[in-house]
Amino acid sequence: MTMSFEKSPVDATSDAAMEGFAFDQEARDAIARLGEHDLLKIDRAILSSLGREWKKAGFITAGVMIAAPDEYEDLPEMFYASRIRLLADASRIETRGDALALKTFEIRLASGKGVA
Repeated sequence: MTMSFEKSPVDATSDAAMEGFAFDQEARDAIARLGEHDLLKIDRAILSSLGREWKKAGFITAGVMIAAPDEYEDLPEMFYASRIRLLADASRIETRGDALALKTFEIRLASGKGVA
């Protein structure tokens, strides 16, 4: 089975996506500039970093941030963590542990899913 990248689970400014995260004004402005295409690129980068083995979410967010284009440099790590939470809520990835503890929180592709 392949994974579709056609739609992003939720828009960038969703209250559910940002719940529990405090962002400074620069970060909020950077998030507000994101469009659906940007969210798809970010989600694709997260999903492409995963397989069926468990990986630390902090490792994934750091890797995606480092590889991200310059236009995303103002996005905070916790924004990427919020995208991981939305992907989990959409059953695109599986999680274990505390989502607010990126060093120990683990993620992987959901069973039966693949990256196209």
